[in-house]
Amino acid sequence: MEKFILISVVIIMTFMGCDRKQQSDSLPQTISTYTFEFYDQAANYMGPQTGWFGKIMKDKFNLVQNMIAPQTAGDGKQLYQTRASSGNLGDVILLDNADFIDCIRSGLIKDITQLVRDYPNLARLVDDHPAVKTWNNAIEGANGTIYGFPLQIANTSPTTYSDELAYTSPLIPWDYYSGIGRPAMNNLDDLLDVLDLMIKKYPTNPAGDKAFPISLWNSWDSNAGIENVLQLTKWYGQEVNGSVSIDYNGLINDAMDDAGAYRKILNFFYKANQRGLVDPDSFAQTWDTVNAKHTAKRVYLLWNIWMWGFWNTTDRANQGNAYITLPVADMTIYQPSDMYYGNGRVWGIGSKVSDANTKRLLEYMDWLASPEGLTIVHSGLEGFNYTVGSDGKYTRINENALMDNMEVPASFGGGGYSDGLNAMNEWMLQNVSINPETGESYVWDYWSSTIEKNKTMMTNEWAAHYGAPNVIAYMQNQGILKVVPSVNAVLPSDPTDIALIRGQCGTIIRDYSWRLIFAGNDVEFNNMWTDMKRQLAGLGWNDMVAFDTKKYQKIVDLRNAALGN
Repeated sequence: MEKFILISVVIIMTFMGCDRKQQSDSLPQTISTYTFEFYDQAANYMGPQTGWFGKIMKDKFNLVQNMIAPQTAGDGKQLYQTRASSGNLGDVILLDNADFIDCIRSGLIKDITQLVRDYPNLARLVDDHPAVKTWNNAIEGANGTIYGFPLQIANTSPTTYSDELAYTSPLIPWDYYSGIGRPAMNNLDDLLDVLDLMIKKYPTNPAGDKAFPISLWNSWDSNAGIENVLQLTKWYGQEVNGSVSIDYNGLINDAMDDAGAYRKILNFFYKANQRGLVDPDSFAQTWDTVNAKHTAKRVYLLWNIWMWGFWNTTDRANQGNAYITLPVADMTIYQPSDMYYGNGRVWGIGSKVSDANTKRLLEYMDWLASPEGLTIVHSGLEGFNYTVGSDGKYTRINENALMDNMEVPASFGGGGYSDGLNAMNEWMLQNVSINPETGESYVWDYWSSTIEKNKTMMTNEWAAHYGAPNVIAYMQNQGILKVVPSVNAVLPSDPTDIALIRGQCGTIIRDYSWRLIFAGNDVEFNNMWTDMKRQLAGLGWNDMVAFDTKKYQKIVDLRNAALGN
């Protein structure tokens, strides 16, 4: 597998080779304002796009993006069904693969095959990168028709992993870890020992507020289980999909297997709670609540690569006062490669949109796929988020703009920076993709200026302690990192009977998972686990496992093909 792990690859694909300045900075006054509805399964905000990105849309396209966000609607399923049954889900529609396919069959998605040729960046994605054609050609009866564009496409390669951190790993403050003597961690019990020592020595954050070694939230839970648990199954080589887990070797198994990673991580959180290490508000709090604790360094264990961005800065890293991966020896981290074929979500145009408005929306989406649009989405605003040197390379400024919701100058639209981010919350290309104008990725983490600047006291101490230049190099050397090709398949939707089973079983799994974390003792934990599995079996769990095993075998086959197997 290691021969497929390519770190720091610079492959500039010709499909991204278009001019950065494609649109005029302002539009003729004769072009009317078009407020369009963006039905977006990924969005966390309901209402019109505001702030600095809203200003860009208004100035460049005279568009107002009104977000329809099922995740924040209270009953997202009912919202979807109501709008779909009306025949008009939205003007722009962003959904998971299976839901998007259902909408094509229901006549809610427009055929844009002929139109995309008029938009250079969209046309390049169709012609010079396999992702769009691969996705659409997998639709039964499509015959070359273009209905949608998969999102988060990477322009690196199917087997490249570009980041210098694993997507999920134990992220802990380096100063606190150093303060307890940097004990080695061989397993999850050792990790709990470290967290226990830390909270006893550092019971509050720097501002004096009560801190928590672990803080969970419930707003992202699904029929597969508690999202926080699902993410951490990757620490032990498994990714849960529906009712099954797939390990890095392609082995598919029942996700609720007694020896599986889901139970292992539930047990980890249970043991943590037994030791008083879990925030007691975890069951009731939402992402917004816990994220406020992240930005104040009130949570000591983070686990996703993007989480540390709510605290880490160069200055803090130079003080040691920042988060970094601390390896646990028995982990085998399941790491998908760059999302060369997309991330499992797709966007398209609603079938009720007029021809004139379709062209305006495609012009906007084409800009989002351009170097200029991608730079704004991933890198921010020139002069506020970064500067451009005489060599054309970018250097980041105002590093705390996102975490502190820094005030944006009026010339850019004013308001808080994070408040003004594009509420779409998905991107045409993955941020690790290469910007043809700089030869570097769009995301600031891997700019040459950032890499040089980020050689901080913390990273230098970490490198000396672990004997490796960075986290990925260490994980490779130790055999901890297991990279699997990221593929994007159109998978079948649940038939009625499986959908019923999945919904009923999902309720059981979510309910029992939270109760298991807060179980009173080992006997209660084991009894509840057994009772949960008994109830699942009575609802038809085994039938769903059989269905999902066949369904996800397609993913395993595509991964093997990407590896040349």
